[in-house]
Amino acid sequence: MIMEKPSSATIRLFFLTLNLIGLGILSAILKITILWFILFAVLCLYFLIRYHRNIRRADIILGAVMALTAMVSNPLMGFFVFPGYVAAMAKMRDAQHPIVLFHHQKQELWKTIGWILVAGSGLGIFNLGLGLGHLTAAPSFRFIFLFDALRAGLFEEILFRVLLYAFCIEVTGDTKLNRVQSFFCLVSMIMPHVLIHFSGTIDIGSLIVMTLAFGLPFALLQWKVNLTSAIGAHALVDFIRFLVFGA
Repeated sequence: MIMEKPSSATIRLFFLTLNLIGLGILSAILKITILWFILFAVLCLYFLIRYHRNIRRADIILGAVMALTAMVSNPLMGFFVFPGYVAAMAKMRDAQHPIVLFHHQKQELWKTIGWILVAGSGLGIFNLGLGLGHLTAAPSFRFIFLFDALRAGLFEEILFRVLLYAFCIEVTGDTKLNRVQSFFCLVSMIMPHVLIHFSGTIDIGSLIVMTLAFGLPFALLQWKVNLTSAIGAHALVDFIRFLVFGA
C-alpha cells in the first residue's frame, strides 16, 4: 500500500501548528504574554486589510458591544476583542469551513442555550472539583464576576480560537479541509489557549487535563455548533468558579 504524500497545504499547516505550540510554550515558561498580543495585532491588521471588502456593519456593531463588555473587566483584552472579531469574521465570509457567531436556522437559539447550560455547568462543576484541592471555598457574589467571566469567554474564544483558526485556513489556501488538516486546525485552536494558563512551569498532568476537559470541548463547540455556544459555556465555567472560590 502506497501512502499518499501530504499536500503542501498540510505541510504548511503542520508547521504553523508547531510554531503556535512553540510560541505558547515560550510565552508560558518565560512569562511573556505580550508575544500573543503582538501576533494578534499582526493577524488582525492583515485580515482587516486583505478582506476589508468582507467587513459588515453588523460585525462592527457586535464586535464593539463584545469589546465594551470585556473592557469592563480588562481594558487591554477588551480592546483586542473588537479587531479580533471583525477580522476573523471578515476572513470567515469566504471560507469553506467557517465558524460563525450564530447560525440563522430553526431551533438554533434553543440548541445554543442548551449547549451553554449543559457544557458550561458540567465543565464548571468539574472545574470546581479540580480547584478544591488547591483553593478554599469562599462563596460570594460580586457584579464584576459576571464581567470577568464574559471577558474570559470573549477574549479567549475569539482571539485564541476563532482568530487562530482563521490563520489556519488562510495558510491552507481555503481548500477543503481533510481529516489531517482538520486535526491540525483543532490542535491550533486548543493548545495555545491551554498553554496561556501556565506561568513559569508547565505541569504535564495539568496540561493533559486542561486540554481534554476544557480546550477540546470549547473548540468543538465552535467547530460543531457556533461561536456563541463556546463563549457562553466558557463564561459559565469561569462564573461558577468565581461564585464558589471568589476569584
